[in-house]
Amino acid sequence: MDKKKILVTGAKGQLGKKIHRLLATDYKLILTDSDDMDITDKLKVHKVIKLESPDVIIHGAAYTQVDKAEENEELCRKVNALGTKNIAEVAKEFDIPVIYISTDYVFDGKKGSPYTEDDEANPSSVYGLTKYEGEEYIRKICDKYYIIRSAWIFGELPVGHPGTNFVETMIRLAKEKDELNIVNDQIGSPTYTGDLVETIKKIIDCGLSTVNCKLPYGTYHFSGAGAASWYDFAKEIFKQSGIKIKVNPITSDQYPQKANRPSYSYLDKSKIENVLNIKVRPWQKMLESYLHNR
Repeated sequence: MDKKKILVTGAKGQLGKKIHRLLATDYKLILTDSDDMDITDKLKVHKVIKLESPDVIIHGAAYTQVDKAEENEELCRKVNALGTKNIAEVAKEFDIPVIYISTDYVFDGKKGSPYTEDDEANPSSVYGLTKYEGEEYIRKICDKYYIIRSAWIFGELPVGHPGTNFVETMIRLAKEKDELNIVNDQIGSPTYTGDLVETIKKIIDCGLSTVNCKLPYGTYHFSGAGAASWYDFAKEIFKQSGIKIKVNPITSDQYPQKANRPSYSYLDKSKIENVLNIKVRPWQKMLESYLHNR
């Protein structure tokens, strides 16, 4: 039996690396990045998808520099919204299901209790807004789609990758400084790429199945179980890494950034837990796995 083909956008990022690591055995992966399929170029997107004819598209490519997005709104929208529109239109034409990775930053953080998939989005940053615009293109254009909102993603970085993640940043800073000031009034949930990709795999297996579970199309939340602030996250990183450093909790006002972040964006995972019959791991366990694998 031929392996199902999955086309991945944003394959050079930390999520793409984990997709390659965990899915390459069971599926034929077509790994694309801006070098070989610029999602902002509709003709290029059409050409590659038509040629490869995948069974599923995992659309992970995005402009993710939250603060820089405030000054580069046009570029951010071109990638996150219009690039996603291009993917959606071509996927619709060839009847290909799309898995779109979105973010907790589509919410304004004012609710104060876990956000469900039915809660109204109200992004307070350019990044959050353009990701939500991408969601809306997927919903309006595609018949077959899974939107997965995740949060505070960390995972192994590909060799030579110019970016970083919060865990690596904290470990690096701990070598350079005697104490750190970390924001303690933004609440969310850290998410390991390993757990996210395992869940994506379950979605694909169910979504492509006509026998086992046939997962309903729609929007789903997935992130680590248990709410935390960045301060909580940092403290746990140092605890698990055996690093001794003084960490001071500060407010967002004491650490001004260009983009607004939601003060509370913890995602309710009960929908995805119920439909996939899974139990999302605590983020502390996810961190343990990452530190073991890095």
